[in-house]
Amino acid sequence: MLAKKNKMKITVTLIAFALTFLSYGQNLTQTVRGSLKDKQTFQPIIGAKVIIADTDPLIGSVTDLDGKFRIENVPVGRHQIAISFVGYEPIIMNNIEVGSKEVILDLEMTEAVNMMKEVEVTAQKEKGEHINKMATVSVRQFSVEQSNRFAGSFNDVARMAQNFAGVQGADDSRNDIVIRGNSPTGVLFRMEGIDIPNPNHFARFGTTGGPVSILNNNVLANSDFMTAAFPAEYGNAIAGVFDLKMRTGNNEKHEFMFQFGFNGAEMMAEGPISRKTGASYLVNYRYSTLILFKKMGINFGSTALPNYQDGAFKFNFPSKGGLTTVFGMGGLSNINILAKDADSTDLFALDYSNTYFDSKVGVVGVTHRQRIGTKSYMNFSVAAQGNVNVVDNDTVDYSFNNPFKTYESNSYIGKIVSDVYYNRKINAKNMFKVGFHTDVYLLNLLDSVYIDPTFGFMTLRDYKGSTVMLQPYAQYRYRPTDNLTFNVGLHSQTLTLNKETFLEPRFGMAWDITKKDKFTVGYGLHSQMQPIEIYFKQDEENGVITKPTENLKFTKSHHVVVGYQHRFPYNINVKAEAYYQYLFDVPVTVESSTFCMVNFGSDFNTAVPTYLDNDGKGRNYGVELTVEKYLDKGFYFLVNSSLYESKYTASNGVEYNSAFNGNFTFNSLAGYEFRFKQKEGARTSKSLTLDTKFTYNGGKRYTPVLVNESMLAGYEIRDWTNTNTARYPDYMKLNFRIAFKVVGKKVTQEWAADIQNVTNRKNVFVQNFNAQSGTWNTTYQTGFLPIGQYRLYF
Repeated sequence: MLAKKNKMKITVTLIAFALTFLSYGQNLTQTVRGSLKDKQTFQPIIGAKVIIADTDPLIGSVTDLDGKFRIENVPVGRHQIAISFVGYEPIIMNNIEVGSKEVILDLEMTEAVNMMKEVEVTAQKEKGEHINKMATVSVRQFSVEQSNRFAGSFNDVARMAQNFAGVQGADDSRNDIVIRGNSPTGVLFRMEGIDIPNPNHFARFGTTGGPVSILNNNVLANSDFMTAAFPAEYGNAIAGVFDLKMRTGNNEKHEFMFQFGFNGAEMMAEGPISRKTGASYLVNYRYSTLILFKKMGINFGSTALPNYQDGAFKFNFPSKGGLTTVFGMGGLSNINILAKDADSTDLFALDYSNTYFDSKVGVVGVTHRQRIGTKSYMNFSVAAQGNVNVVDNDTVDYSFNNPFKTYESNSYIGKIVSDVYYNRKINAKNMFKVGFHTDVYLLNLLDSVYIDPTFGFMTLRDYKGSTVMLQPYAQYRYRPTDNLTFNVGLHSQTLTLNKETFLEPRFGMAWDITKKDKFTVGYGLHSQMQPIEIYFKQDEENGVITKPTENLKFTKSHHVVVGYQHRFPYNINVKAEAYYQYLFDVPVTVESSTFCMVNFGSDFNTAVPTYLDNDGKGRNYGVELTVEKYLDKGFYFLVNSSLYESKYTASNGVEYNSAFNGNFTFNSLAGYEFRFKQKEGARTSKSLTLDTKFTYNGGKRYTPVLVNESMLAGYEIRDWTNTNTARYPDYMKLNFRIAFKVVGKKVTQEWAADIQNVTNRKNVFVQNFNAQSGTWNTTYQTGFLPIGQYRLYF
């Protein structure tokens, strides 16, 4: 047996040597290396061919006994990489950029249902194909390179997602992800298999967006973004899922990065901990630089100066048949918004009010994956996370003096999270996954609001304790042929606070009708607990303190999606989806009113009424069309449009537009990458990228003002009988980005300019009526805003 193994090792080594011997003789080259595993078992795939398909002569390698491959002397530039192995579906990766950094690819292959002979790969793999194969509809992979390249993304994956079909991005002040008319609070963020808190600076409890993201795209790997009917392994979400992965640091050589721009000055380091075991580290730190932009007179949406810093890390420790990962991310932020400094361009200020906001958020976790035999593996994860909000609000007089405190909060929400699952591939046609997810909430909530001189301050929450969320799940995948896939699953969710349990079936089907045509259908029943702090809002009557909202049920939602996809020549892909979502058990007021939790998160106000029940309902339905050309020969574009309705029924029995019912979205993004011809013997390679984005969305909904009544009363009165019937003018914005990159043997430099709102269009942020003067006050969103960035890899 040992002799046979040694013979195989010698054969593999000889083939690898033969393939890598043929290489370019240019000066500017780099190494492409990585590993190849079975997607369902994580067993290494031995003897697979990995070639740089667009080189002449071909260069490449084969995977060794550990599934690893290495290709040296790959010319700098963009390349097509092809991977093939008998019995597995081939992989084609287009436009992989090779520069001064080593290219490290950790790849997974799917076993073919019908035994395949080794074939020459000619078909192109769909570049947007998602990572999680249990997802069949309303899912796409997003790449970190796109978040760097797309205009207006600010290196923020959440803002980049606003380019996708069904996602509305019409708020310059925040990176909220509004999916198909849902509240952004319905989005789940998951990192390395662990559900994480709101990953943004200056974020209030219960929300999922913020002005500046803590998620640094320099440490992220390609990940999945889902907008409906997601698989059973995802719970406690009704709108969408961001399933994020952190990339692994270089385990052979130390590499560094420095970046300076709008989001801050940052440093990143990665490299080997032990070359013998393959252990590696990746560490990143960023500090705010907005004070410099402030001094240059650049308006970024606030007259106050935001301060923030954040960091992230990942340590990888491979072992025999397993992998242990230690990861973490966190951020600190604070801002003092003073009434005397505010003007009409401030998106965050309140009239005659000072706001002092301090936020801390962080998560640290450990994950271990262990192979069990040749057909299965188990994954264990545990993490600790915490989120602190300290908020104080003062009112001042008309001279901006004599501050008087009206609200204060000093609250903490922590969690101990664990997740364990078992994954088994029975054969190429059948596989299943079962798991159990647990969230132990650790709470210390304390906030109060000033009522009047007689009553004084009223305590809103004063709770210290814990509660638990339990989420078991199971899912099964059946592939009768290579062209047909069925995914079924069941998710359960229990909150021990009020002992509510809910079962959620999931189903998906994908049928490759031809090599160019694909039909998909999906259904999911989903539920989500209310923002945790809402359960502990208290009321006092006759000296007796109660928690009226403690027994609120989960908000629940049926998702139905049908999709069709066609691949045209020239790497153009067209995708259409139609969807219907029915929401029920939505919190509304006990008394008759227009309030409903489907509107929660539409602005910075997170206050809710004291007495709620689950009699509300809602519906979102629409159609989406996406036309996309993946980067090919320097050119790419992404055009999508959505037509939709978003409605809800309040406790008064009347149906209204939701706050997120913009009715339509349109995004058009295109770019071109110019690669300057490299002269023989040149020591650098240069490229210039131009990218432009145009967004056109329906105007934000608002409730009209009763002008005459407001003038008589001396304060603004809204016409709640016509809730959300009015709209601000449609939102339009044109962004442009230009980037110049110089790639050397060991150093890469990039200079970029991102110009926001090129036409300086005045998009309305909010309008208020001043009943004292009888005038309208209009605050506009960000105007013309040029932003520079410099990035250095070495």
